[in-house]
Amino acid sequence: MKVSKQGSTLAGIMDAFSISVSLGLQHGVPLATYVRKYTSMRFEPAGITDDPELRIATSLVDYIFRRLAVDYLTREEREELGVLSTAERMQPTLPGVAEAATPTEDLREEEAGFGSVPPMTGGGTGEARGGSPSLIQRAQQRDAPICYQCGMVMQRAGSCYVCSSCGTTSGCS
Repeated sequence: MKVSKQGSTLAGIMDAFSISVSLGLQHGVPLATYVRKYTSMRFEPAGITDDPELRIATSLVDYIFRRLAVDYLTREEREELGVLSTAERMQPTLPGVAEAATPTEDLREEEAGFGSVPPMTGGGTGEARGGSPSLIQRAQQRDAPICYQCGMVMQRAGSCYVCSSCGTTSGCS
């Protein structure tokens, strides 16, 4: 594993760490034990990876052990440890249920890049027919960045962006 220039401190520490993990595996330490201890460690560098199966990593160590888990552990073991690939986390469509798009009423909204927004009823009180609150959909933000902490699409907050999932901001306070 190459993480830095040969002879650098980081490269030396990662080489020593890799050797110690290798020796532990050779002497009977279960991979699941390493995965349980080292996944979800948070330190820099962290963020989006080039690996299509593991899109987000919270650290180098997190990525390494999640990659090892995906490569060498069974799906049942990984589910127990909370380590699933991107494809495994995707919710499949139920058999016999076809996905259909909702038609829009106003073509101009579609051309502007906005989806269909359900009409408000009940005099603007937020109450739809039946007494339940109606949902107001936000327009998709095609220019919004991806959160570097959790991978969700960020929402505009003034001139900055904020992640609605983890609270990370794009640098503004």
